[in-house]
Amino acid sequence: MQATIKIKPTNIEKLLKTMIIIYAKNEQENQHILDHFDKVKIKHKAVTMKTCDYSAIIPKNEELGLPFDITLEKEILIERKAHLDELSANFLDRKETETKAETLKRTAFNNEWIRAKESGAKLYLVIESGSFDDIDKHKYRSKYNEKAFYNTLISWRDNYGFQIDFVNKDLMGKHILRLIQLRLKHILEE
Repeated sequence: MQATIKIKPTNIEKLLKTMIIIYAKNEQENQHILDHFDKVKIKHKAVTMKTCDYSAIIPKNEELGLPFDITLEKEILIERKAHLDELSANFLDRKETETKAETLKRTAFNNEWIRAKESGAKLYLVIESGSFDDIDKHKYRSKYNEKAFYNTLISWRDNYGFQIDFVNKDLMGKHILRLIQLRLKHILEE
């Protein structure tokens, strides 16, 4: 069942300030992101997420016209990779690797994107401190072939419908927050 509510335009900005960013408990190397949320006074908490690394909730606030909590996990999901090597490890498959563990990692990553796509959420893959140019020039430690890496990334983007953003590490917290705030604002204004 889906409920429809109408939020007054004057209350939208106030509700945005009550938002809580949720992030996967297993998210690593993200202290710089949490530090940004703290700096701008955005609450955040680690949760068990079935899909991706970041989303948000807005707690019930009857005073501002919101009679129940809103979770955005079916509206926006953000998968963050700390570097190109982390991403390339997710793409390696059995013929390109020696270990069963790496094959399982690719399968898990694939299943995560299947669940994300099925959720109907707007999907983002945000990658710190890399670019398509860095992939093309093999500016990463993995032995993963640059052409295969590039083509796999584009293929997965097309298959699962996610947007790819390369973001400087220093701006990652700000970028994640803006993606979520803009999506939330759009939802509340509908």
